Amino acid sequence: MTPKRRRFVREVVAGANPLEAYELAGYKTDGMSRKAAANEAYKLMNDPDISREIDKGTEAAMAEATWCRARAIELLEAVNGKCYAVLMDGGNAIDRDALNGFMATAQTLNELCNVKSEVDEDKVARFQTPEKIREAARRAQLTADASFEAFSCSLGH
Repeated sequence: MTPKRRRFVREVVAGANPLEAYELAGYKTDGMSRKAAANEAYKLMNDPDISREIDKGTEAAMAEATWCRARAIELLEAVNGKCYAVLMDGGNAIDRDALNGFMATAQTLNELCNVKSEVDEDKVARFQTPEKIREAARRAQLTADASFEAFSCSLGH
């Protein structure tokens, strides 16, 4: 495969449309109409070797993205768990850093896993006593644990 064709494949895998990839790969479009240049780009897309390489590149990119997301979830769960432990072990005082860390990591985990959370910062702020804050955190943690477990199972982990 020529360097221009390899670059075309990389650009398509990176998200460029065929015409953009064609131009970014260094194919000359001077003197061509946009339609003619797009036709040339689509010819490349239909080439069996290029099509196969695009499929392989797309699969590799998807596997990498899935791994990165799974790793991010794993690391956030660890931080969330540590914040939760500190929050639960605070006696009569609430460790605000632990509470903020717990809520921030829970929110990020919820977003990564497409989970709607029942307890958010505004609702937690309304609780007056450490016991009520901890109870809200326990409920949020139980809900999150079940949601993250279901999400992990859907990823095959």
